[in-house]
Amino acid sequence: MSHQVRCALSALFVAASVSVAEPANADVTTRGDVSPQNPSDPWDLGLNRLVVRSGTVEVTNGGALISPGASVDGGSADFGIVQVDGYGSTWINNGSLELGRNYTEGWVVIRNGAEVITDDLVVGFRGSLGYGRVFVEGYDATLTSRTNTYIGRAGQGYVELKQAASFFSHNVYIGGTHGCSICEGEVAITGSATKWVSTGQFVLGVRSRGLLNIHRGQLFTVGARIDGDDFMNSHASVSGWGGTWTNQGLLRVGANRGYGTLTVGAYGTLVTEDTEIRSELGGGFVKANDVYASWLNSGDVTIFAIGNQSPSLLVDKDAFVSIGGLLRTAPTAGGYPYPYLGPSVRLADGDLIAGAMEIAEGDFDFAGGRLEIGSFAGDLANMQAGELSVGEVHTSTGIAGSYSQGPGAALSITVAGSSALPLLQVDGDVDLDGALVVLPADGSVSFQAGDTIVLLGWSGDLTGTFAAVNIALPLAPGLAWDTSALYTTGEITVVTAT
Repeated sequence: MSHQVRCALSALFVAASVSVAEPANADVTTRGDVSPQNPSDPWDLGLNRLVVRSGTVEVTNGGALISPGASVDGGSADFGIVQVDGYGSTWINNGSLELGRNYTEGWVVIRNGAEVITDDLVVGFRGSLGYGRVFVEGYDATLTSRTNTYIGRAGQGYVELKQAASFFSHNVYIGGTHGCSICEGEVAITGSATKWVSTGQFVLGVRSRGLLNIHRGQLFTVGARIDGDDFMNSHASVSGWGGTWTNQGLLRVGANRGYGTLTVGAYGTLVTEDTEIRSELGGGFVKANDVYASWLNSGDVTIFAIGNQSPSLLVDKDAFVSIGGLLRTAPTAGGYPYPYLGPSVRLADGDLIAGAMEIAEGDFDFAGGRLEIGSFAGDLANMQAGELSVGEVHTSTGIAGSYSQGPGAALSITVAGSSALPLLQVDGDVDLDGALVVLPADGSVSFQAGDTIVLLGWSGDLTGTFAAVNIALPLAPGLAWDTSALYTTGEITVVTAT
């Protein structure tokens, strides 16, 4: 039976069980195989652990349940559930809450302002076909896990947060942790104002696959990791208006054996400080590749890759990636039989902005889009359909190597005023073709006769010329731009029009 069909049948089972139940006279009620029995309100179990097997516990109308630990599964049938519903309804579990084991399902449903607080939360507790599921939905519905959260620890675990619900956790491990290679953990965060705040370790994919989907919701983590093991790829995605993942500290993608992936989709935003991407055969990557997809990284991004069959960083489809520090590639060497197969960084469309780039030879595919950097260590080949932008974010750009530009490429230089130093300095050879576009910075005033701008500087040989030059800088009436020295000294000067 497929995962989707099983979920649908389980949902029908719950709906049917609720519809035939007698009207509740208390705020805590039980049905079926539940131990202990005879609930009160508040229902304080003292030292008696709550065990739900093919039964139902409902906490409603501001009721309270207090337990020293709990397990919820299907027992001899296939389904057990605890539902906490409505403002003021509360379940406090001072111990481990374990859901799903051995071919059965255990659910916890938190709805409409209700609150559940537990110590450890284990979703998918025992048995590779044991299913644990948690649903938190509706404004002010809140789940708090005070110590450790395991999703798919030794079974199949699923957590869904939606419709402005909240989840507060400490350490989080998504994916099998007890040698269950076929176990899986999955989390979905959907809807505006839906949020998950995690303050401890956050590992997606421990010893098996972990999946994380953020669509219009928000996730806050510290030092998160996306791992993969034995060629099983764990994956996270961020998309939708307001969909945001914010990670404090280092984000590691593909941290274990180089498998682990992250996609920033349409309208999604990833906010990080420092990032490390490890890729083996292209199995680890970050992709920002859809409209209004944004990755804002305030620090450094380092890529370790070997035998890439696909880029470890892809910017495409009008996405925006800003790296405040250094973007660096460091191909992994030694101990691996894989040959070099392709570049680690590909800019196909959209914007890639970095404070600096240190790229190994052949490791950057500048296929299109707009690149703006403060400095570039290596030879920069802009031979396809890319635009090298200078002066818009960084005052100038330096290339510690050669620069080549093909017929379909462009160099765009934004100018604020006269300059005696080159706005683009190349410490090597320059080979030119394509277009040169010179644009005014915001607030620029008209240039006057005698004003000079040094656009280019180079220390090697200059070959070729721009196929088209468009200088769109404001001039006082009767003046023109003299470009006769562009290929000798790299400068343009304002002269009287003839």
